[in-house]
Amino acid sequence: MVDNILKVEQIGKNLLRLAIAGYIWSIVILSFQWDKDKLWMALVLVVLVIIPVFLLLHFKSPKMGIAGGIGTALFFLVSALVIFTSDVQADAPGKLIYLHIVRDILLLLASIVLTGESLKELVREKITQPFPKA
Repeated sequence: MVDNILKVEQIGKNLLRLAIAGYIWSIVILSFQWDKDKLWMALVLVVLVIIPVFLLLHFKSPKMGIAGGIGTALFFLVSALVIFTSDVQADAPGKLIYLHIVRDILLLLASIVLTGESLKELVREKITQPFPKA
């Protein structure tokens, strides 16, 4: 029974990892505009393509998963701040501001959970490594 519960948890975390990567990539796809005057925007989009790759590389290397988890957490934190300030400046209704902020905060917390999973996997790998030969 415990094994089944742990399998459900693992499947949920894998789906969450894939969903967050897909969400960030959809932001890149929907906001991609090539403009020579806004080279900084292209740089931001490149970073937003790379961060989910690190998040998904957790399956190969937990260290990459940690970097991806921290990167996504920072992205959602910055996103929440930017959306809050832009919604306040645009005089958006309070309910809309609330929904935007809650979404980004939930995704931030999910990123922290995935970072913790990568840290746990890193520790598990170190514990189960064979002793070095003298």
